[in-house]
Amino acid sequence: MKASLTAVLILLTAAVSSFAQTPTAAFFKPSSDVYVGYVTTFPDYGATYDTIRLNGAEVAYNQNFRKHLSLTVAGDFVQGGPYSVSQFTGTVGPKVVLLTGKIRPYGTLLAGYSRQNSNGMYASDHHPALPAGKSLTESGLTYRMGGGVDIQLSSKVYWRAIQFDMQPQPWGRHTPDYSNWGSGFGYRF
Repeated sequence: MKASLTAVLILLTAAVSSFAQTPTAAFFKPSSDVYVGYVTTFPDYGATYDTIRLNGAEVAYNQNFRKHLSLTVAGDFVQGGPYSVSQFTGTVGPKVVLLTGKIRPYGTLLAGYSRQNSNGMYASDHHPALPAGKSLTESGLTYRMGGGVDIQLSSKVYWRAIQFDMQPQPWGRHTPDYSNWGSGFGYRF
């Protein structure tokens, strides 16, 4: 009798304590978002940091796997500068979100491919100078590491207030370093 009374008391205590706990979601429901924005690129090549400036657009898709972790696929196209540069970069990699409230700082490490056409931007570095009017295309693997801050404007729309990353160019060397600055808007699904 004592044993059955003890068992009943243990079961009642367990039941009461389970009602006192706040229920939590069993899993994080993944979501995705699309980002479109302006990007300006500064190759560290020339007399000063901003001797050459390339302007363009960036598009990115994020698939969230956890509350703080997503996979980013990004592509950007920039052009301009004294060497008539046009460059496409496509990268993929993780995005780590530090906070999940209205203001969300994040960091990224992306790797991919870059292709650049110019009128001899790097001609003096690793091959003979190009004749006037001749263009050259170079391509190879690259990576980007940086971060930014997203600000949620509504339940679906966010503003990427600032984005910054460093992108070493691959053309057979590790210089110049490109710094990319951007801002734009995103939509969450």
